[in-house]
Amino acid sequence: MGSTRRRAVVVTALMAYAVLLAVGPRVLGGSAGVVILVASFVVGFAWLVLLVAPWAARGAARGATHGRGTRSRP
Repeated sequence: MGSTRRRAVVVTALMAYAVLLAVGPRVLGGSAGVVILVASFVVGFAWLVLLVAPWAARGAARGATHGRGTRSRP
C-alpha cells in the first residue's frame, strides 16, 4: 500500500470519527460513549500502524545504510 493510500485511509477514518463525535450521541443514545471509545482506539491504532510505523521503519533503515551503528561505550 502506497503512502498516499495509507494517508487517505487515516484521513477517512478521522472524518468518520469526527462525524461520529458530532452526531453519535443523538443517534446512538446511551451506548455512544462505548462506540466513541472504540472508534478513538481504532483511529489511533490506524494512525500509528499506517503512518508512524512506516515512517519510523524508513528512518531506521536509512540510519543502517549510512553506516550509523551502535555507539561504543567508553
